[in-house]
Amino acid sequence: MRRYETLFIVTPDSSEEDLKAVAEKIQGVVTGMNGKLVNYKEQGKKKLAYNVKKQNKGYYVLMDYLGLADLVAELERNMRLDERILKYITLKLADTVDPEDFEVQEPEPSEDTESVAEVEPEVDETVETQESEEER
Repeated sequence: MRRYETLFIVTPDSSEEDLKAVAEKIQGVVTGMNGKLVNYKEQGKKKLAYNVKKQNKGYYVLMDYLGLADLVAELERNMRLDERILKYITLKLADTVDPEDFEVQEPEPSEDTESVAEVEPEVDETVETQESEEER
């Protein structure tokens, strides 16, 4: 098997149901062709470098998977036929990989929940040492 990475852009006016439908369709093609999905990450809506199909923004999705060359051909054929997908690009990351080395990652919910770690104020020790030397 080979390892591939595909980045595709979905139209920005797509609803949540459309995004889920595209995700299920694309992931279904990978699993249906005996591929193994390693990572599926929705990166959010971003501005495009140039207009694509009269759109200046798009919803970016990055997918990392294992499969054979015919899987890539079928995946790109499905993306070309889907009107919701503006553009796509596929990169081959490795020629031969062992499928047992990779764990399947379930798709994450598209909610933007980030954990915010509390930052403790840093104490400037040089100021404290200067003050203590002046007191002596």
